[in-house]
Amino acid sequence: MKSNKNDLPSISFIIIGVIAGLVAVLDYIGVVGFPIGVFGVSAFYIGAAFYTAFAIWFRIKGLLAIYIGLLIGSLFSGTFTIFAFILALGNVFGAAIPALFFNKLGFNPELKRFRDYVAFVISATILQNIISATWVLTGFYLVGIMPAEAAFLASAGWIGGGIIVSLVIGIPLLKFTTPVIKKTTLIR
Repeated sequence: MKSNKNDLPSISFIIIGVIAGLVAVLDYIGVVGFPIGVFGVSAFYIGAAFYTAFAIWFRIKGLLAIYIGLLIGSLFSGTFTIFAFILALGNVFGAAIPALFFNKLGFNPELKRFRDYVAFVISATILQNIISATWVLTGFYLVGIMPAEAAFLASAGWIGGGIIVSLVIGIPLLKFTTPVIKKTTLIR
């Protein structure tokens, strides 16, 4: 039986599936490998650096894949609750900030100019971590998963670890991988 081109999954579907799978693995590693002691919070959440890149490169498809991957990852790591649907949005909202900076404000994800590095530090290092930490930790507090006493430790761990991850992993990932990704037909 001959296969029709319309019978094959679109490249968008494949991209979302592959990224969601990668995000699920990164989420599992971050939550299980480097826990702070607060439910589901990681000291060095390495996935955030990749979420930044996925959101910048693949825009809406990347953000959707991040969300789906976070839900799958929370199942694997044992942190899935009914609130995972809402709380996964924290990482998606955080990743959307650098995506907006680099796709709408004219900064180059290949980090060729000093201003591109400044945009990365502001959007992916500072704003992304503050937004995602605030959203998720406030949600944890409101639903009773995290006591108020743990807020400072969780915030400091999330934001501090996120800054380190963004600088150490995020910058080289964007700088050296973006040119390769741009040569493919994946982001056109």
